[in-house]
Amino acid sequence: MATAQGTLGTPGPDLPQDCSSDDAHAVGRGPLAVLRQIVAACTFPELLGSPAVPEGAQRRARRVLREMDAGSIGGYNHDHRALGVPTRVARFLERRDGGVPCHPRNIVLCSGTASIFPFVVSLVVNEAVAQPTGVLVPVPGPPRRGAAVGLAGAVAVPYPLAEERGWAVATEALRRALRRARARCHPKVLCVVNPGDPTGHVLSRQNMEEIIRLAAEENLLLLADEVQQERAFLPGRPFLSFKRVLWEMGAPLASTVQLISFYSLSKSVAGESGFRAGFLELVNVEEGVTLPFQLAQSIPRPCVLGRILLDILMDPPEEGDPVQQALEEHRQALRQDLAHNAQRVQEVLGRAPGIRLQPLHGGARAFPRIQLPPRALCQARAQGLEPDVFFCQKLLEATGLVVAPGSEFGQEGGTHHVGLSLLPPAEVLERGLLTLTRFHAAFLREFS
Repeated sequence: MATAQGTLGTPGPDLPQDCSSDDAHAVGRGPLAVLRQIVAACTFPELLGSPAVPEGAQRRARRVLREMDAGSIGGYNHDHRALGVPTRVARFLERRDGGVPCHPRNIVLCSGTASIFPFVVSLVVNEAVAQPTGVLVPVPGPPRRGAAVGLAGAVAVPYPLAEERGWAVATEALRRALRRARARCHPKVLCVVNPGDPTGHVLSRQNMEEIIRLAAEENLLLLADEVQQERAFLPGRPFLSFKRVLWEMGAPLASTVQLISFYSLSKSVAGESGFRAGFLELVNVEEGVTLPFQLAQSIPRPCVLGRILLDILMDPPEEGDPVQQALEEHRQALRQDLAHNAQRVQEVLGRAPGIRLQPLHGGARAFPRIQLPPRALCQARAQGLEPDVFFCQKLLEATGLVVAPGSEFGQEGGTHHVGLSLLPPAEVLERGLLTLTRFHAAFLREFS
């Protein structure tokens, strides 16, 4: 793909440089070899005993195959899905949450957040009533979340995150959104994303407690999108699950607030988006909602290979286990790389005129706010484009750099942002930051 000669800067390279995606492998992070080795040996057992597969990976593959029907991944393997993996997921969550109990029956395996989210929302939609169901969704937030709400037969109710407060969830803004929404829908669901995507924030305990109290007061089902949890990289702002905070708030909230949390293999330490696996945990959810999870055959389930990878990530660490040692080293390296890249993004963009960025705590993206001159806004409107889409197109044409327009995630009216990935290798991100800041300066000059 050749890029065109731009009006601002030099001709772009033959291939675009992607600094927009939160797909770890797509932006240049390699897979964890031991996971692929285990999957390969499970798929082709003739590799067991081969020097191409380390002994630790072979041992894990043999253990996986012992749990499979007739020792083969080619069967449906219902017990592995219904008993084996949920049990290990429950133990993983108990370790994560400091001992808060978790029962395997509350774990639902799925093929990823994007595919299961509309199904979850559909369970609270009542088509027999005149007013549609409302779902509060954060702005900015994950792309296409509002569209997924519509697919479920509900109405998306955007609520703005407080940019000047580090993208906190402002309960006063939530209440305003609720009041306005009741004229057109019946709000039943509150969706919260933590760590934030694309904003890079991690919610404080105090903010989470405020959200939980509001959900209790308004009788809202709380959907906690926590898929970026392993990408929280600042020790001073650790990830806390909504389940743990809810439990530690004690009665009556701990036993009454309904919560569904999401985990995804795509955004895990493995970053294996192509295997499409994840899970939900149901907390205090009434039987009318939980029963369809057990009965419905239409739930998008993970394939066996995705379940195997998910299962390996859930296993408890064992002294001297080379698989777990490799996983832990990979996890530490990921967080160190994200922390380093976040620091560089804040340093470089913090010096750039016309660009503002809130502190970064976790997740895979930064969401800097960019100044766009009035003449650029007029030209964008004349072309029928959102101003940040116009900017990103000009950036791509002139330099070959790909960043995501802020309108893809939603943003406060009159503000303009870009989504910038923290996942590329440091040298790639460094070039991207230099390109972005130089181009933005030239863009301001041309359109001022």
